[in-house]
Amino acid sequence: MADNVIIKILMAKINPSIFKEYDIRGKYPSEINLKTAYLLGKAFAISLKAKKIAATCDRRPESATIMPAFFSGIKDAGCQIFYLGINSTPTMFFAIKDKKLDGGISLTASHNPIGYTGLKLCNKNGSLLGLNTGVKKIQQLAEKIIPPKTEGFKSVKTTPIDIANHYYQFASKIAELKKISGFKIILDASGGSGTRLADYFFARLHSKIIKINFKPNDRFIDHGPNPMLAKNQKSAIEAIKKYRADLAIIFDGDGDRCIFIDENGKFINPYYINCLLSEIILKKYKKTVIAIDARLQLGLSEVIKKSGGTPIVSRSGYANLVDLMRNRKTLFGCENSGHYFFNFRIIDKKNNYIFGDSIIPILLILEHLKENNLSLSEAIDEFKNKYFISGELNYENVNFSTLEKKLVKKYAGYKKDNLDGLSIYGHNWFMNIRPSKTEPIVRLNVEAKNKATLDKITKEIISLIK
Repeated sequence: MADNVIIKILMAKINPSIFKEYDIRGKYPSEINLKTAYLLGKAFAISLKAKKIAATCDRRPESATIMPAFFSGIKDAGCQIFYLGINSTPTMFFAIKDKKLDGGISLTASHNPIGYTGLKLCNKNGSLLGLNTGVKKIQQLAEKIIPPKTEGFKSVKTTPIDIANHYYQFASKIAELKKISGFKIILDASGGSGTRLADYFFARLHSKIIKINFKPNDRFIDHGPNPMLAKNQKSAIEAIKKYRADLAIIFDGDGDRCIFIDENGKFINPYYINCLLSEIILKKYKKTVIAIDARLQLGLSEVIKKSGGTPIVSRSGYANLVDLMRNRKTLFGCENSGHYFFNFRIIDKKNNYIFGDSIIPILLILEHLKENNLSLSEAIDEFKNKYFISGELNYENVNFSTLEKKLVKKYAGYKKDNLDGLSIYGHNWFMNIRPSKTEPIVRLNVEAKNKATLDKITKEIISLIK
């Protein structure tokens, strides 16, 4: 009895708020400390029965601080670590398939503000582990492990690996890289870990590359790591104008998202990039199925069907799109947050491994612009002039259940579904509203085929929210 009491006292209490739907994130050290990192590392390796895993780290000092503890946990579970260094999250996903490993970990808090750290975990199939896909099991295992008595952790010996060349060879079978030349491109790495892979690729293109926020450990000097925020786009917009560049690309903190700015310094909503990329993919791979997220469907579905493809709709979120794409053996998928997904089947039909990537979409668009002698604004004008969107509107302190009932009653005559929150399909408009998976807010997206309808429907919905 006394032994059981001692064990219970020693067992860790981990802050449950760090476990998100798609990953693990929290403030260091108040929510994720060294002992928590050790326990999660050991539980992760045990849960996968892993012997070999890939690992990357972002540029945050918080990530570097917890890394020895996390790696110590993995080592104590009898697992070998193949370390890619400070590198983008996509390199970790790619390395799992390329090196035939049992899973992977990216030490990153992605686009969260300074002071956060986090973990993106995945299995050998490339599935991101979230609350409903493995993280609960890791949490339960971690809380049964007796934490080490030490307050400090020594560096763990790892096996260094580099997959940049294999990644480049993979991309070169999708986009004809030799065609890409003569551009002037602004690359903004947001002070994040996407610099290494971006450097490797863009140094090999016959174009002028102007790099900003590429310095190691610059701690987001110019701007924060979330490229969807207007304040974080200013550096790239100023550089476009200063250098009279053809376009700018902004990566997020861990380099798995890319956002585009056109030659006029105008931000392009990822939705229109999704339309363009779907059209490009379907010219290369006829009649393929493309996975899209549930938040905006009207225009993108039409573009895919018009180009000879078939859209399938997924709940938003990395893990959800990857799982749907694997089940349907889909070649390409896109999310309205700037995430893009490719299946290894695109070059090898025997493989059905999906990973998120932020480099290949850029290459495909550059190839398309060159072949058709287009500017980026010209390439997306067709979609912007045909499909009008509200942009994602966020509202706090909303009772979603009550709001959903009001909306169902208001639009009683229209088709609806609850795949991801509530979606309503109008005659020439579409809306989706859903509770955030990470914050106490609801997110609204509205789309229509003309501005007047967009304004009308948006105004109606906002009046119900307020």
